[in-house]
Amino acid sequence: MTLTITLPTTIPVKRVGLELWMNRVSEMADKVQDDWDADNVHDLRVALRRCRAMADAVSEVNPGPGWKKLKKVTRDLFQALGELRDTQVAKQWVRKFGTAKDPVRGRMLKVLSQQELGQKKKAEKALRQFDRKSWKKWSRKFPAKAEFFPVESVVFQRLALAQLNEAVNLYHQARKLRSGAAWHRLRIGLKGFRYILENFLPQRYPQWSKELKGMQDMLGEVHDLDVLRLQIRKQAIGLSPEIVAKWIQEIEKERKIRLEEFREKTANKDSSWAVWHKGLEWGRNLKTVSPLELQRVYSAS
Repeated sequence: MTLTITLPTTIPVKRVGLELWMNRVSEMADKVQDDWDADNVHDLRVALRRCRAMADAVSEVNPGPGWKKLKKVTRDLFQALGELRDTQVAKQWVRKFGTAKDPVRGRMLKVLSQQELGQKKKAEKALRQFDRKSWKKWSRKFPAKAEFFPVESVVFQRLALAQLNEAVNLYHQARKLRSGAAWHRLRIGLKGFRYILENFLPQRYPQWSKELKGMQDMLGEVHDLDVLRLQIRKQAIGLSPEIVAKWIQEIEKERKIRLEEFREKTANKDSSWAVWHKGLEWGRNLKTVSPLELQRVYSAS
C-alpha cells in the first residue's frame, strides 16, 4: 500500500520555542522548592529536558559556546530531578500493584520514602547551585540564536530525519539486546525527534504528536517498571520468595504488554517509522536511504 502524506499549507504564527521553555524553567524552579510535589518535579524536569534538547538541535545548525553552557548549568539539577522522579513514580506503581497488607508493598514504600528524602536534599542542593541569574540573562539572549533558521527550514527537516534514523537504529538495538537500558535509550531518541518536530517543524507536529507521545509514554512506563523491578530485587532479602516472585511476574506482564503494543506500531512498511520518514521527505529531496533499504528497515519485525 502506498503511503499518502498530506500536510497543511500554512505554518502557525506561534511557535513553541526556547524562550517559552527557559521561562518555564524559571517559573517551576520557584514553585518546586515549596514541597517538591511529584507533579512539579516532573514539570521542571520536562522544561529542562526541552531546553537541553533544543540546545543539542540548534548547536548542530548554529554552533556557539552558549549551548554547551546551557547544558552544563542544567546538568546537575536535571540528573537530581531524574533520580527523584524515578523514586516518586516507583511509589505510585507500588501502591497500584500491592494491597495495604502486602509485605512487599510495605517494605518498598518504606525504602522508597527514605530514598526520596535523600534525593530531595540532593535536588535542593542542585537547585541552590543553579545559576538563575545567568539563566534569566540567557533566556533573553539565546532564543534569537535558536531562530537563526526559520521553522520548516530544510535544515531542520534534515536534522529531524537524522534523529528519526537514529531512533530506528536504537529500536533495532533494543530488540536485539532486550535490555531495559536499550529501550530507555530508544525512548530518549524518540524524545529528541519529538522535540525537533514540536519546535522547528510545526506543519508536521500536530498530525504526529499523539502517536509519537503515545509511543514515548509506553517506553516511559517500561522504564518505570524496570526501575521498580530492580528495586524489589534489591530489597527481597527477608521477604517471602513466593510473594516477591508474584510481584516480578506482574511487573514483567505489564512490561510485555507495553513492548508488544510498541512493536505493533513499528512492525511493517506502513508503520509509524515509515509515515514519519515519508512525511519528512514531503516536498523535499531528503532521501538518505534507498527504497529497498527503507522497506527492509521499516518492515523488520
